[in-house]
Amino acid sequence: MKKLLIVEDDKNWADILGRFAADVGAEYRVVVSGGQAIEIIDDWQPDALILDMLLAGETAIALLNELRSYADLASLPIVVCTNIDVKMDDLRPLGVKAILNKTSMRPNEARTIFREVLNDGAK
Repeated sequence: MKKLLIVEDDKNWADILGRFAADVGAEYRVVVSGGQAIEIIDDWQPDALILDMLLAGETAIALLNELRSYADLASLPIVVCTNIDVKMDDLRPLGVKAILNKTSMRPNEARTIFREVLNDGAK
């Protein structure tokens, strides 16, 4: 079973994203901070990462930069979820494969993107 790590500090959004992960047949775990993500990634080895852009007390950019600094994590597919205006051209160099806009995302869109990144992250 494919594994999806969700980094989301809003419980409602974490629940929604978790349902989408389950819908595509993925095992998933939710953490609420970049620090927790780093701790679990080594042990659990997810196939892809769903990352909230606005985490409380830290930025997703810091986590993206940290992930890129580890050779074994540099190719981990990442989807950013956000309600702010970000450009794919700015995030692509940090390993981001897709952006889901929380204000306009449709369930089928999220499921399709989850499937794509899980297939991209095949080990």
